[in-house]
Amino acid sequence: MIREGIAPYHLQMVFPGTHLRSTSANDWVMGLVRKSDIIELRRRFFMNTLTIKLRSFGRKIGLHRFVYRVRTALKLNQEYEADLKRVLEQTVRPGDVVWDIGANVGFYTELFCKWVGPEGGVVAFEPNPGAMATIKHRLLACPWLTLEDRALGSREEQSTLIVEGDLTSGHVWNEFEPGHPGKYQVPIQLTTGDKACGRIGKSPNVIKIDVEGFEEEVLEGFDHTLLSPALRALLIEVHFMTLRLRGQETAPIRIEKLLESKGFRLKWVDSNHLLAYRPA
Repeated sequence: MIREGIAPYHLQMVFPGTHLRSTSANDWVMGLVRKSDIIELRRRFFMNTLTIKLRSFGRKIGLHRFVYRVRTALKLNQEYEADLKRVLEQTVRPGDVVWDIGANVGFYTELFCKWVGPEGGVVAFEPNPGAMATIKHRLLACPWLTLEDRALGSREEQSTLIVEGDLTSGHVWNEFEPGHPGKYQVPIQLTTGDKACGRIGKSPNVIKIDVEGFEEEVLEGFDHTLLSPALRALLIEVHFMTLRLRGQETAPIRIEKLLESKGFRLKWVDSNHLLAYRPA
């Protein structure tokens, strides 16, 4: 795992172009990390960046529509993100309470409802009105599902959701973001995971987070909940490219440190999905 602190020189190795103020020799020595950690973080960032660029290019030329038709014809869409689905299915137990943060159109929400059964509960957080409407239509008949149209963050405040062209994708606005041609804005309420726990009354056993580069803020809002023995696991999609665009290149390191400090062990399922679990 990433050790505490990284010196400016090492950050330059991991993220070329990063400019940080120099520190004292003592701080530099205390901030050393293993070379293997640096190589692994660079590999993860490179693979994530390459994947994003390839997907963007594919969408631009319409390749994603062709691939979708082929996958549908071959019935391959049933195995969408198969490895991730397998990890989640092995983690979630009947009777669990699962929080789906950044539920989008409810693909995983639907699976969680199936896996936990009527003795459990699922809470889906999705501030995008278009995506939330899809979830309601998709899972209208599930009485153990709670829908929350709020976003989670590090504090309670009013914010803005930037909605993409397909009306079901979006992200919370950030101060580094340029204009929004072809997109529209939705005012939303941000709250913290800890406050949501108290209000909803359903403390989670498993949490899935997919929040388009705001992973760290969401985790910061779970300060007390992360200490609960009832919370066995979190699966977090780390959006390396978005974090870099936000000026938060080192957020993955801080996320690992935060989760380890709360007693979790860490495992990267793939290049951008981090599983945090409590040892048995």
